[in-house]
Amino acid sequence: MRILLLNPPGKRIYIRDYFCSKTTKSNYLFHPVDLLGLSGTAAEFAKARGGELSVLDCMAERLSVDAAHAKIEAFRPDVVVSLVGSVSWDEDRAFLSEEHRRGRRVLAIGDVLHENAEDRMREELWIEAVIHVFANADLAHYLAGERELIEDMSVRRDDGTDPGEPTRLCRLEAKHRKGEFVLPRPRHELFPATGYHFSFAKNAPFATVLTDYGCPYPCTVCVIGTLGFQTRAVAEVLEEIDALRASGVRELFFMDQTFGVVRSRALELCRAFEERGDLSWTAYTRPDTGDDELLAAMKSAGCHTIMMGVESADDELLAAYEKGYRSSIILDAFRRARQFGLRTVGTFIIGLPEETKSSLEKTLELAVRMDMDFMSLNMAVPRFGTPFRKQALELGLASERDLVMDQGGADAFLPTSTLDRKTMLAMKKRMVRRFYMRPSYLWRRLTSVGSLFELRAQLREGWALFSRNI
Repeated sequence: MRILLLNPPGKRIYIRDYFCSKTTKSNYLFHPVDLLGLSGTAAEFAKARGGELSVLDCMAERLSVDAAHAKIEAFRPDVVVSLVGSVSWDEDRAFLSEEHRRGRRVLAIGDVLHENAEDRMREELWIEAVIHVFANADLAHYLAGERELIEDMSVRRDDGTDPGEPTRLCRLEAKHRKGEFVLPRPRHELFPATGYHFSFAKNAPFATVLTDYGCPYPCTVCVIGTLGFQTRAVAEVLEEIDALRASGVRELFFMDQTFGVVRSRALELCRAFEERGDLSWTAYTRPDTGDDELLAAMKSAGCHTIMMGVESADDELLAAYEKGYRSSIILDAFRRARQFGLRTVGTFIIGLPEETKSSLEKTLELAVRMDMDFMSLNMAVPRFGTPFRKQALELGLASERDLVMDQGGADAFLPTSTLDRKTMLAMKKRMVRRFYMRPSYLWRRLTSVGSLFELRAQLREGWALFSRNI
């Protein structure tokens, strides 16, 4: 069996990743962690049957639709396992339906299929099955015909009908997804060697690594909290990292939603990284998780940049969307991170239903006051499967048929109670300009650059960010 893991082409640079598709806010593009997670499982399955696995990331290779079809035709896969995204849904369905017409079996995974997947399958006959979890062996079980072992997939009934009525096979619901998960080593070597860019990388090349799956926190706007929460064994993580080191990769981006959520495990990882002594990395954590002990351990282990969710300067909004901390905690977390010599990135969600011009001004004031190194603004979108989507539907701000959305800020999906979409988008662009175009900020960025690589990367990312917000 010849299996192709596919990130389809598109008119823009799309990040279809971890059930959160979006346009890139500047020029960054990291490795799709869904396909990385599936690559080890698919490689072992294909090898056991004398087959072959290939990866085609059309975003990294910047392939046109015609060039992508040609590359797929050259490989001639029996099965295509493809990412799809709400941000690119219309383009994805056109491309993949053509591959289906050419005789390919198409399995799909992505945010637009995270909710009501069976309805999408009834509309889109090219979808043979939907993968709901990439951190398990479901893909191998499905391809082997072992449906009784599948944890969570949407498939077509094997009753002789063509194409068959879709149904959900779910032995393990997300709320019960706990403990450890096992993944064969992700096959980084199958992904393109060039074409990926990461805004905060200090060196090249870099790799994307996932040491846990899902998130235990209940933030209502985030889809990752709907996936359950599981960790990988430390030995598995180190096997993957050592394979990367052997190939010359030292720069890592950890995609864990909160590095340190299992404290003892995070400290064990940091000790192992420190022993290796040659890693340079970026990670997410939470303002209420990164205490002095963890920050010190991360810094000693090679971490240079941490990303923390700020979301809003409004404590009432933080409480309403169940963030679990207040703005005073946020301010203290960024102060302590700077004390340990860590660069800081604050991520924000703007455009929630309660948003006003005044609240946006307060958020910008907080961003400046925190003296963070980078600000990342995300537009509020009703992610599939989240409590926030239910709220947006009840308020009439979104429709069940609204399948295309982008949190990256190229467009504004939701109006607020006081701001229409056009005004929200204009204010978002203004906030980006006001934060990044301060002379004191620009001077600090210039004087903090440590290498020619970093200077070039910062200039490239800065220009891309500015051009999208003029």
